Amino acid sequence: MRYIPLAAAVLLLAACNEETASPRAVGSAQAAPARVDVRTTEALRMTEERLRARLRAEGVLTQRAVQVHPQAMANTVAVCGQVNPAGRADQPFLPYVAVISFEGDRAARGDLHIGATTPEATRVYIEMVDRCFEGGGPSHTRAAGRPMPPAPSGLPDARDMLVSASASTAVAEVTPVVAQASGVIGAANVRSAANVRSAPNSSGAVIRTAPRGASLQVFGQAPGGWFQVGEAEPWGWVHGSLLETR
Repeated sequence: MRYIPLAAAVLLLAACNEETASPRAVGSAQAAPARVDVRTTEALRMTEERLRARLRAEGVLTQRAVQVHPQAMANTVAVCGQVNPAGRADQPFLPYVAVISFEGDRAARGDLHIGATTPEATRVYIEMVDRCFEGGGPSHTRAAGRPMPPAPSGLPDARDMLVSASASTAVAEVTPVVAQASGVIGAANVRSAANVRSAPNSSGAVIRTAPRGASLQVFGQAPGGWFQVGEAEPWGWVHGSLLETR
């Protein structure tokens, strides 16, 4: 039997839908049409902001198969789609999932997961299975989630796909200078199952997986929103988008 690398499998799964789907309405069937339209627009706006920041893209952002799915958790939607960072025919579309939380009709928080590297492809696959349908995701913030599978190793890195739409050059990831700290400086709860990495960037080796709802100590911070976490002693680094600090 021939096995397809996970990153390639996710890209193939995303490529199955060649047509751009119309965004789905957000909210219940009883919601007023004006409210539904406002929330859909807000969710798509925040998703595009997160995509541009992640990809460092300017100009028109080429997307397809974009759908908005109301989640089991109140005032939360998942925006699922595919984006071509350079907008070029010779570049693949990367699958993504953005989880948007609302305060009233205003999009207050957005967490983006995009399959731009092998470990991120693993995460996006889990998020797609868990969230890309109506009523997906946990029903509340304390819900226990299934652990993520270990990320595959030895596969090609897809960071060269992250090219600017204006420059069409690969974005090199620079390892930031770590902010040193002595002892415990705080605490955090894991908002969604998270990979703990050896370095404060997405290229750091995955040391272990922290399950959703886990309570961890914070030992240090690094530029880019990374936190050094653990229990009695530091384990490694987790991005702040996956944590709820306290």
